[in-house]
Amino acid sequence: MKKSIIITLFIIIIGLIVYNTFIRKYPILDPIINYEYITDTLYIPEPYPVPEPYPVPTLPRIITLYETDSIALNYYKLKISKQNILIAGLLDTIAIHKNYLKQYPSNPKFISMFLIRDTLSLGLLQILGQIENKSWPIDLNRFDYKWDYINNLTRRDTKLPFIKKKQFAQYFVGGGVDLLWLSPYIDFTVEKELQRIRLYSNINLGLLNKNSSSIKIGIDYRFNVKDRNHIK
Repeated sequence: MKKSIIITLFIIIIGLIVYNTFIRKYPILDPIINYEYITDTLYIPEPYPVPEPYPVPTLPRIITLYETDSIALNYYKLKISKQNILIAGLLDTIAIHKNYLKQYPSNPKFISMFLIRDTLSLGLLQILGQIENKSWPIDLNRFDYKWDYINNLTRRDTKLPFIKKKQFAQYFVGGGVDLLWLSPYIDFTVEKELQRIRLYSNINLGLLNKNSSSIKIGIDYRFNVKDRNHIK
């Protein structure tokens, strides 16, 4: 009889996990962002203001230096034509205005950006012709960031409320007195929630009476009850 109950509970646990993971369909809580808009072009009748850096400098974690591509450099030839510098190749010609070099002459050319949740990487073409990639660790939940070539990446505390990262499971340690056995005990519990399912394990060690000790593994399924007072 005892084995039958254990097998039945085990089958129920496996069934709920399979249903919750592979069969049950969950409603979409967050709206889908569709990047559909018309681009606006603004003309500002004043020079570009160099941004003021944030107070805390953020050093890059990794700096990657790439070898110069001599084949690509030999493909083009330079020509001077009044206000433009002509970079001529076999298939195309690129004209660069002299003001492009005069404005912020020490700044490198920005060629690529890679942004994920916790990492920002920028690819830069230095004025000496070497390509450099810098990678920074970032935490957008805690900081605002600003980048410019002179100060690199700087940060400040964000004004948004801090979003605490959810841990894998919840752990509880405690103790008490078992009134049935009149024995003190130490209790250790682990809980993990998956949508409507709560997995848990509980270890209870009786200090004076070993018969009051127990090790339990179980699963709970949360049912949603409709609010009768809710007005549609």
